Amino acid sequence: MEDWRRIDIDAYDPDFTLKPEELQPVVPEVPTEVVEQKVQQARTLVSQGKAVDALKFLLQDPPYGADSVAKDIYLLQVIEALSSVKQSDISSAIGELDADQQDVLVKYLYKGMGSGEGRKQSGTLLNWFDKTIEIAGEGSIVRYLSDKRFV
Repeated sequence: MEDWRRIDIDAYDPDFTLKPEELQPVVPEVPTEVVEQKVQQARTLVSQGKAVDALKFLLQDPPYGADSVAKDIYLLQVIEALSSVKQSDISSAIGELDADQQDVLVKYLYKGMGSGEGRKQSGTLLNWFDKTIEIAGEGSIVRYLSDKRFV
């Protein structure tokens, strides 16, 4: 053992290892009422013909800490906002989003494709996914896969 100076002795220290709960990001809890208020504001924007603004609003601060029912309500509103944007305006709408919003959009597109409502809108979601990856790049897929926060 001539290379004994290169041994990482901290790797053998039982107090030095990380616990699984330390690896999970801390996500503040979001009440269902707050989610419902955001969904209502987004519906108002969509009904006024401002679907891109509604999408930006929804993607700005997603409810990571909400319960599954609230997350499903939020997902349905994101899908409604995506469906309300004209096909010819998708690229410009994605271009208006910042990098974090584009990453959150990829999360919602994946979740939407796996949901029942998303299967009804699969053509729209796939079109959005194609344009998003074309503009944002494949890095957003990698960030989706490695992020521990779920929408």
